[in-house]
Amino acid sequence: MSEFSHDVLIVGAGPAGLAAALHLKRSSDLRIAILEKSARIGGHLLSGALLDPQDLHPLLTEEEIATAPLGRRVERESLLHLTRRHALPLPNGWPHRGCRMLALGRFCRWLADRVEQAGVEIYPGFVAQGLLWEKDRLVGLRTGDQGVNGLGKPGPGFEPGMALRAPVTLLAEGCRGHLTGQVVQRLGLHRDRPPQTYGLGFRELWEIPDHASPAGIVHTLGWPLRGSEHGGGFLYPVEPGRLAIGWVSGLDYADPWLDPFNAFQHWKNHPFIRARLTEGHPLAYGARCLVEGGWQALPRLVFDGGLLIGDAAGFLDAARLKGIGNAMQSGMAAAEGVLVAFDKGDFSARGLEGYVARVEKSAWFARLQAVRNVRPGFRAGRLPGMLNAAWERFSRGRSPWSWRWSVSDRKRMREATPDGSPMIRPDPAPWILDRASALAKSAIRHRHDQPRHLQVNDPDLLLHAGKKRFANPETRYCPGGVYEVKFPPEVEQAVVRIHAERCLHCKCCDIKDPLDTIVWTPPEGGSGPDYGAM
Repeated sequence: MSEFSHDVLIVGAGPAGLAAALHLKRSSDLRIAILEKSARIGGHLLSGALLDPQDLHPLLTEEEIATAPLGRRVERESLLHLTRRHALPLPNGWPHRGCRMLALGRFCRWLADRVEQAGVEIYPGFVAQGLLWEKDRLVGLRTGDQGVNGLGKPGPGFEPGMALRAPVTLLAEGCRGHLTGQVVQRLGLHRDRPPQTYGLGFRELWEIPDHASPAGIVHTLGWPLRGSEHGGGFLYPVEPGRLAIGWVSGLDYADPWLDPFNAFQHWKNHPFIRARLTEGHPLAYGARCLVEGGWQALPRLVFDGGLLIGDAAGFLDAARLKGIGNAMQSGMAAAEGVLVAFDKGDFSARGLEGYVARVEKSAWFARLQAVRNVRPGFRAGRLPGMLNAAWERFSRGRSPWSWRWSVSDRKRMREATPDGSPMIRPDPAPWILDRASALAKSAIRHRHDQPRHLQVNDPDLLLHAGKKRFANPETRYCPGGVYEVKFPPEVEQAVVRIHAERCLHCKCCDIKDPLDTIVWTPPEGGSGPDYGAM
């Protein structure tokens, strides 16, 4: 196995990893390398996505910000509660006026150009498959046996199974990172913390006539979810003739028959939403999980040889729908903490504590703490959650309590009842997609002969106990239709087929499988969806 040495390794070329690399390189001559599993920068990035330009000022010059692809400015916004036929306006607790509507993949490719110009090495199509340890100190990364760039060929500097070593590694993998999970489990970084909770987000980009575009951004909650289920939708007029629509279902739902993808399609059938789509057509589709646990579910952020940043740590502000800015701010704080560690020559958890101190003193972290009770309040139902959110907004988060998550999302699912039934798919219409037609708009690509990256520890458990107890919910919660239960006529019993080539890398199965037998692992480098225009 070939070995290479760097000063700093970063896993993930999203907003957190790129911000950390640029801030660090502009302040030092350290040798920095970023590993990104997508074939091109931004290919696996999916977000709403709103960004406050103020979050860029510590990182970029005014001239750079002026040339950045930030998208339209939010001038108007509304929050609606949907019933089956009506859209009722609600007070907007956390306004977004002045934010910009990003295509996150496009923005991160622009930012990556600045990072490379500063002298940072970026390797797209490069999968960090495993970790290198010396006892409980992280000393580097091991790459997969294969990795490809956007042309389907080995990328520059690629060799099978390389070992990359560095005194400090920044994990910026985003939600439910594969390596992050290994570190958290091995070192107990989540010990004495409540379990994390997640949402499953969908996004579609539509071409529509200008007269159908909403006057500003719109957020909705309510229909078609029931009062006990958390989630909602959004409409962002990202540019003339282009409308981004999306949906998020909280993965703490209990009903095994709930189908988040079908809920999204039902939402598009609401009169208010449908009026914007009937003369348009969809251009792109994607799905990705997001971390919603907030302040009280954060793991310890540093350990010997490394630290967690961005959504790998869980810095998404679910109340304000603010994740990109927090991710970039955490990356900059990490860069400053790493510089102190190099000055001292101490890369232990204690030597990296400067990062933690900077995070805890920041204004964005104070805002995250102030909304800590908003998302947990919805576990009591939509109406109690809305009343609690109003209180937290009024009190500015000064409640003397901090509600904790009690169990993980997978343990929230109850067993299927005999009278239960799947959510009926919406009637066919031009604005309604099925999974196959949606998947075709994700620019997904996997080699059919690559090793399967979705591991099932106990297939018999998934088939028999999963069907008997939970009615095989993986056939519904997966946004790509990866899992299929078939009854072949020549076989006496059903079989579960796993279409790994349909995987959108959302990691929902790794989160929601109630039997805890499905494990998502990184596929071959460069494979998966391409959300570059989203």
